[in-house]
Amino acid sequence: MNPHRAPQTHQGAITLLMATGLVLLAALASVYSSRSVLMDQLAGQNHTRASQSRMAAEDTLAWAQTALAQGTTPLSELFAAPAACPKGVQGLQWQCAAMTAPTSTPTSAAAPQVQGSVTVVRDVRLSPHVLTLHAQASLAGQNSRSVVRESLFMPVLSPAPGDAPQAALVLNGCASEAVGASLRVCPLSRTGQACSGTAIAPAVQSHFVVDTNRNGSISTTEKTACMALNASSLPGGGSKSGPNTAVPRSPCNRAAWRSVFGDITEQQLQAWSTAQERNGLHAQSTPPRTVYWVDSPGDWGQSVGTASEPALLVFSSQACALRCPRIAAGTHIHGSVVLDAGCNDEKMRGWQGGWIEGQLVVESGLPEWRSSTLWARPYGRDAYVLNWPDGIDPTQVQRINGSWSEVSP
Repeated sequence: MNPHRAPQTHQGAITLLMATGLVLLAALASVYSSRSVLMDQLAGQNHTRASQSRMAAEDTLAWAQTALAQGTTPLSELFAAPAACPKGVQGLQWQCAAMTAPTSTPTSAAAPQVQGSVTVVRDVRLSPHVLTLHAQASLAGQNSRSVVRESLFMPVLSPAPGDAPQAALVLNGCASEAVGASLRVCPLSRTGQACSGTAIAPAVQSHFVVDTNRNGSISTTEKTACMALNASSLPGGGSKSGPNTAVPRSPCNRAAWRSVFGDITEQQLQAWSTAQERNGLHAQSTPPRTVYWVDSPGDWGQSVGTASEPALLVFSSQACALRCPRIAAGTHIHGSVVLDAGCNDEKMRGWQGGWIEGQLVVESGLPEWRSSTLWARPYGRDAYVLNWPDGIDPTQVQRINGSWSEVSP
């Protein structure tokens, strides 16, 4: 037996184990390195696909903006077929429609086919003039989808004038009381209390006063004779205001309408009213309806609007074709009431007006006015005075700066 053989055997085993360990470490390092390279490749591919889908979504958004700017599909037709609203958009005030973009044809074998669509969203109560476009695009054969959104201003409504009259009653003619009339016309007051305090606006403002002596100017006497309301009907210190120079009223100059609405047209208000009605908004809905365009000649007996949610109630020239509708006693309106009598005083003779808190606008005179409680309120115009983005031209389709964002699919 060789006494030196055992230590040599142990040394060889140790060497073998060390070599094996080094080989295993090298293999593990190789595997880890390959895995890192693979993960980097996958990350790069995912980034590329995400970039491609985002660019495709932006292209889809641009396509929708161009289509809407060209006006090939009117908004009434676009929203005639409702679509599901995006996540987080809920409530009767939201109107949603779908636009399907043309499927792109790849320009090379490496380019994926793109499918894009747009969901058009607007708030028919507060922002009927602003569309938010949610554009999404996906790449065929790849699990990649992107969504971007941007708001677009549409010239479907004009801004109301900032210097509109604040009178409780705005006329385009003269007013007189019937025998035994029951009237209370209260101006805006400094304290906000109806029929009391210091008035900060006229109770009555007319855009037409008869020039009885035909001298071209309107005197205080002529104004008083034209707006022949008793002092008892004008509590709260309400005054009567009218033009200082004679103006023609025939053909109808629509001075009362233009003073409160400016360039807002009948068609714009009618379309706004129709959109709210089709969306299911009404006086008791949550949120409530705010715009009512009325073509029916029947008298009105429904209370609408609240102090926090005032309404606009317009009786059109069609409703006033023979006689403007009356508002039944006990009917309470918060907001603005407009009667388009077309400068024909006879259509308003003997009118009765319920209780209006806000503003009454009549496109004629009010002869033999029978009854009404009319309190001017600062919120009277809020139903149709909207927020307008800075720098917007109300006659053009425009992107709203700062509204672009990327949305999580």
